[in-house]
Amino acid sequence: MEVIHLKEQGSKIPDLFQYDVIAKMNNHNFTLVRVKERTLDFHSHPDSDEVFFIVEGEMKLEFREKTVELKTGDMCVVPKGTEHRPICTTEVTCLLIEKEGTLTAENTGGTYKN
Repeated sequence: MEVIHLKEQGSKIPDLFQYDVIAKMNNHNFTLVRVKERTLDFHSHPDSDEVFFIVEGEMKLEFREKTVELKTGDMCVVPKGTEHRPICTTEVTCLLIEKEGTLTAENTGGTYKN
């Protein structure tokens, strides 16, 4: 057991768009990523909800029917099967929580590596 400082771990990620799995629990990954100036295509995850927790910065999550704004300390749970797309105009460090295998190169802008 160890303490994970999210801001500290995020600052250690050397490159933008690099996904870093920082913990695992019950077939779920806790993944940190730093992103800037990126809008992904609409996509959904048929087998897993996805949690977006903003460690630092701000971003938007666009859904077909609305857009939500997230800032440091905010969290949003996207139910499985819900079409969404992250919009990151300024730098943001985000913690993603979802079942293993949910994130792929196809739904992360091509930079995710297993």
